[in-house]
Amino acid sequence: MHKAGFISILGYPNVGKSTLVNSIIGENLMPVSPKAQTTRQRVLGIYNDENTQIIFSDLPGWLTNPQYELHKAMLHDIESAFEDADILIYMHDLTDKRDDNQLIDIVAKYSQPKIVVLNKADLVDEKTFSIKEKKFKEKFSNVDIIAVSALTGYNVDKLLEIIKTLLPEHPPYYDKDILSDRYLRYFASEIIREQIYYLYKEEIPYETEVIINSFKEDQDPVFIEAEIWVMRDSQKNIIIGKKGEMIKQLGTNARLKLEKLLDKHIFLNLFVKVQPNWRNDRNTLKRLGYNI
Repeated sequence: MHKAGFISILGYPNVGKSTLVNSIIGENLMPVSPKAQTTRQRVLGIYNDENTQIIFSDLPGWLTNPQYELHKAMLHDIESAFEDADILIYMHDLTDKRDDNQLIDIVAKYSQPKIVVLNKADLVDEKTFSIKEKKFKEKFSNVDIIAVSALTGYNVDKLLEIIKTLLPEHPPYYDKDILSDRYLRYFASEIIREQIYYLYKEEIPYETEVIINSFKEDQDPVFIEAEIWVMRDSQKNIIIGKKGEMIKQLGTNARLKLEKLLDKHIFLNLFVKVQPNWRNDRNTLKRLGYNI
């Protein structure tokens, strides 16, 4: 008997959705950072074993007040993931004091089996966990609630076993050696953008986009040319830095992570381009692959 199904992981920004997917599939495919909106598009991460295939939808964090067309596209991805899923995972950060009742109420309306994952269990005491557990038992009926630490791996194996019990019987949807529905050049752009989130402050990460202009995997070293979009000339100067020091550091950080992912030497060439208002231009967002 083989089981397979689609799992949508829902939650507010920075609750650990991407970290959880990376932990389960055993690869650091999904971009992660301490800042919100690191994940902008729906990406599938695929777990395989002999009798199981679990297709996780790693989704943007829920936005209560979308301000730009980019944000609306991110919300569209989340809303479509409700309909497609065999199982819904609602993920909550145990250290987070935000009121998440709006999203909880939306998730509760759907009929699919649900799992509540209380993340960052390693950072709170038993009393905090008990209070949160009681809250979710009141909000959801007949739901599995589990405390995990996606970062350390605590209870991730137990979560995996719960998912397997809820999966429907079905042959694999994808070849068993596939980890994602996205191509390597997509992950190359995301890794560069992830490093922007780590390296730069204030509005810079939220107003940048990364486009891969060239990806030549059949040569040694692999050649990657990427364009970093910013919205203002002042941001371009910040990305480049004094005497090019910042963009050099960005290139080094991204190259090292890309080399680990591809297990190959990388030549990474970065350019910066001012593209005013790109995140509010629907046609531009469509060309970038956003679901408008």
